[in-house]
Amino acid sequence: MSTSEQTEIERKYDVDEEAVVPDLDDVSVPADPAGGAGHVVEVARVERAAPAHLRAVYHDTDDHLLLGSRITLRRRTGGHDEGWHLKLPPAPASSGQETSSDGPGATGADHSAADSTTGEPDGSTRGRREVHAPLGSADEGVPAELLARVEEQLGGRPVSPVVVLETTRTATTLLDAEGAALAELADDVVTATVPGRDGAEPVVRRWREWEAELAPGVDGASGDALLDAIEARLLAGGAVPSASRSKLARGLGAEPA
Repeated sequence: MSTSEQTEIERKYDVDEEAVVPDLDDVSVPADPAGGAGHVVEVARVERAAPAHLRAVYHDTDDHLLLGSRITLRRRTGGHDEGWHLKLPPAPASSGQETSSDGPGATGADHSAADSTTGEPDGSTRGRREVHAPLGSADEGVPAELLARVEEQLGGRPVSPVVVLETTRTATTLLDAEGAALAELADDVVTATVPGRDGAEPVVRRWREWEAELAPGVDGASGDALLDAIEARLLAGGAVPSASRSKLARGLGAEPA
């Protein structure tokens, strides 16, 4: 089974049921916010997709060892990236990976999006690493390649489903004049169901959030500036930076809903 890895740079916001996604089709920022002249990163148009239904089953130990290590492991169906997803904290700066920005907030605080990292220095926006594996059938279990990545954290402990997240997502893609994607804004309505134990009823939690994520290849200072500009529109539209570190933690009740 093959796997692939990418880096997410994103921010997440809480919104109420009445909030309306603001107009984002004229957002622009300097390509070099540090002082370069001329070229700008500009949103020429947006494309809004039809709502999609996503179903993610998160796996962890009974006492949430992976969540405690800022790691999430899920099998998601629906959407363009269905499959197994393992989200890992940013690689150490000494690894030579990009260290310019990790799902930050425009104010310099870390507002990174769904399954975002915590504990990073203010202004650090390196982004989380996300490893993908094919979906496979539901009865195949967690891919061995993904379990091997977290064997140190698990210490031989088994994982099993701990929460199911059902998300209705309406995605808006921000495109430049050539039609290349710059970022995506996901409008998510989430229902989390935690299975009951010992005959107890399941616990159900619901919320809505917006998630702004840079497209692959958009990063560094210009990526930060683009997220800042998007954030300004979202805050004006009634959003507030989310204090939640992950959909998983929120769904489990480890954070305020």
